[in-house]
Amino acid sequence: MTEPIKIDNTGEMIAAIPAMLGFVPSQSVVLVFLAGNRLSHIARMDFGEMDHPLVTAAINRSNDTEGVYVIVVAESRTFHEVLDESERVIAMLLGAGADVWGSFYTPSIRGSETWTDMRGLFETGTVPDPATTEVGAATVLNGRTIARDRSELTARYRRKDSVTVTDRQRARAAKETMGEEFASSIIRELAELVSTRTTPDSALAARVGLLLTTDIHARDAILGLAVIDPNVASETMEAIASKLRTRERVAALTVAGFFAYVNFQGPAAGSAFTAAREEATQHPLCDTRMLGLLEQALTAGLHPTMIRKLAGTGVRIAREKFRVELPAPSGDWI
Repeated sequence: MTEPIKIDNTGEMIAAIPAMLGFVPSQSVVLVFLAGNRLSHIARMDFGEMDHPLVTAAINRSNDTEGVYVIVVAESRTFHEVLDESERVIAMLLGAGADVWGSFYTPSIRGSETWTDMRGLFETGTVPDPATTEVGAATVLNGRTIARDRSELTARYRRKDSVTVTDRQRARAAKETMGEEFASSIIRELAELVSTRTTPDSALAARVGLLLTTDIHARDAILGLAVIDPNVASETMEAIASKLRTRERVAALTVAGFFAYVNFQGPAAGSAFTAAREEATQHPLCDTRMLGLLEQALTAGLHPTMIRKLAGTGVRIAREKFRVELPAPSGDWI
């Protein structure tokens, strides 16, 4: 396990938000939930659009939450608008049984911006450059990138190119020729790519797309790749999904979203699920059962550690059914 990172003041807490969300929020209300001095989880809603169901779901994400900080990030809003929004959110949190430890406002999250305490005597401070904080440095060292805004995060899950007809034909031919070994070979290849952080090519994308939509046990085994590195696994499946269409794209996006979810990247998971749902809407015959379950879990605020159990099951399936040895989940995985 890595050593926990200590956040010493309000400015550092606000500067850490992009790393925790995976993108730099704007026109947002961010709720930072804590259990004692430990981060429990974080939730973001659009400024002016937070309602009771969203607040309740955010509070229910963890049974050990003790307090919550409200951070309003809203440029080009009057102070009166910000104050009204802060008080409205606090009232909902208190009504839902949460203990509000503080409420702060900053026009944006960038270096040298000013934050203001909305519950005390309107004390102010400075937000450090997120890239210079210990949290930001750890994010980079772990290979994770922070999107400049929500639209950039969403763009990661758009289709960028497509596998060729030849790739598809070769994938089908390989499946017919290899038989049961087809699934095992792909799971091993994916595990190698995640371990070495190698970008998948179109030929592999075609094989993975075919496997995901024809073998539900292999799909479940692929979920076990999260144990190797959920961030790289998500990026790998994101790259594969960008090359696929119709039901194959839906399946790959669903798995990519799963990897993001278990990596505590709720906004990224939500973007992947939204892209998958949009694709499925255009192709009604797509199997969206797993997508629907993950969407419900994310909406209900099911904690990522609960979803991580599926990865442990995937490791077992990979070992027992496909003879692929993935790393066993460590003690701190769940």
